[in-house]
Amino acid sequence: TYSYGGGCGTDLSKLRPNNSKVNNSAKKTTGAVSFSDLYSMTTGLIGQKNRRGALMLTMKINHPDIIDFINLKTDLNRVTKANISVMITDDFMQAVKEDKEWEMKFVVEDTGEVIVRRERAKEIIRLLAKNNWNYAEPGALFWQRVENWHLNSEDPTFKYDSTNP
Repeated sequence: TYSYGGGCGTDLSKLRPNNSKVNNSAKKTTGAVSFSDLYSMTTGLIGQKNRRGALMLTMKINHPDIIDFINLKTDLNRVTKANISVMITDDFMQAVKEDKEWEMKFVVEDTGEVIVRRERAKEIIRLLAKNNWNYAEPGALFWQRVENWHLNSEDPTFKYDSTNP
């Protein structure tokens, strides 16, 4: 896809959060956000006729690494070959409206480990808006709208994982 100048979307939400247990010599993972640099570098390597592909990295708003993801592009030397967007849910927007605490939770299926972080929903949306204003990223994907209004929405078995830029 990249070699033809096309775009790809990759959701990082299924990757374990930072400091969760892994069965290797590191003992703990560097987290989902750390993979962003690898995907960005790969996108930069593949191209044709001086044109590179486009990459959209996404993360669900309920992932424990979402704050790190939102802050990712504040370092202008990182992830220079990709755009990033947060997959926002209606539940999160309701928590913002009601000024509630937001729970970010990840269950590691292999080990049963549960990683939970909590923040005020309004603080998360403020950070996203501030970084979008200052750095033009991350973007916001209102994910339930995507799931309900797409070309394959009549097929109940079809599920989007991400979107290209």
